[in-house]
Amino acid sequence: MDGPTMPLLESLLAECGRAEDTVAVHINHCMENSFYFTRQLERVFHKVVFIAVPYNDRDVPNAAEYPVYHGTRAADGYRLLRNGILLERAGTDFPAAVRRMIALALQNDVQPYVEQGKRVLILEDGGYHYPVLKEFLQRPCWRAAVLGAVEQTTAGTRASCRDTLTYPVASVARSAYKTRVEAYFVANRVVQELTRMLHALDEFIDFHDVLLLGYGIIGRSVAGSLRPHHVRLFAHDTDAAVQRTAQAEGCLPWDGVFRDDMLVLGNVGKPSFSTEMLRAFLNGPARRIYLASSSSKQEEFKEIFGPLQEARRLRYPQADCYRFPGGKELLLLAEGFPLNFYDSEADSLTYDMIDPVFSEM
Repeated sequence: MDGPTMPLLESLLAECGRAEDTVAVHINHCMENSFYFTRQLERVFHKVVFIAVPYNDRDVPNAAEYPVYHGTRAADGYRLLRNGILLERAGTDFPAAVRRMIALALQNDVQPYVEQGKRVLILEDGGYHYPVLKEFLQRPCWRAAVLGAVEQTTAGTRASCRDTLTYPVASVARSAYKTRVEAYFVANRVVQELTRMLHALDEFIDFHDVLLLGYGIIGRSVAGSLRPHHVRLFAHDTDAAVQRTAQAEGCLPWDGVFRDDMLVLGNVGKPSFSTEMLRAFLNGPARRIYLASSSSKQEEFKEIFGPLQEARRLRYPQADCYRFPGGKELLLLAEGFPLNFYDSEADSLTYDMIDPVFSEM
């Protein structure tokens, strides 16, 4: 049996002429289907540079003939590499490490082509490149070179709106396929990984109380994937209309009280679990809660990373247990990274599912 392919993507690229004047910078997850997409992009662009966001310590393919920037994690921070060769060490801050990888890629592998008059197109999942490219755009040769960017996700689209840009950004984040089809499969993978990680902690997912922070496209889909597990769903969304939808679909409004062994899922793509919520847990009746994310980066629990350092940290399989004075425990799954990207042994989505998304890009 041959390996998986993306026939829609391949058929679209077969109809394209080569853009010999353009360098493509692809920023995406360190997963096999992202490497496949990069190989296909080589068919139509003069040069392709891939920046693999280091959600896990997956190795890059040895046979990659294009530049691949990637990272591995250690206790003291990230090791930033190009095709397996160490370039430099970075700190423990994940977004800063990714931005540094992008800066190295632009300087080392894209700058020479810009100086030759080539143009640059960014294809991205996550919105990482904007602050980095802003610095490069101070150079006259770069201002004329950047064609634009294509964003794959809502988080990336949101990032594009934080500043005034001098280049256009197209987004597929709200396409019919992503909202109606991809979200269903992403939610399934999130719940599958949540089930697996809880089982490694000697817990079943079934019959738990679950608090969904955010009931947007992913949060709503996660709710659908959780219902067969006979959980009791609570929803908390800052948008009143979305909150009403959640309740109309059977979710209970959250009253601000955490229940014992409650599963708390962040689905917003920005900080959703606040320091006030942490205080509510510490001052409330629950002795233990579990926190997990379905969204990109480590944004959902960013606000509490500082206060968590005051607790005693215990390492469990793919989880960190933070034990507070008095015995209360907060278990953070996958270090707050999205559950479906954390396992280095498995891709989040299958080739045939992601094929239309890459084709839209």
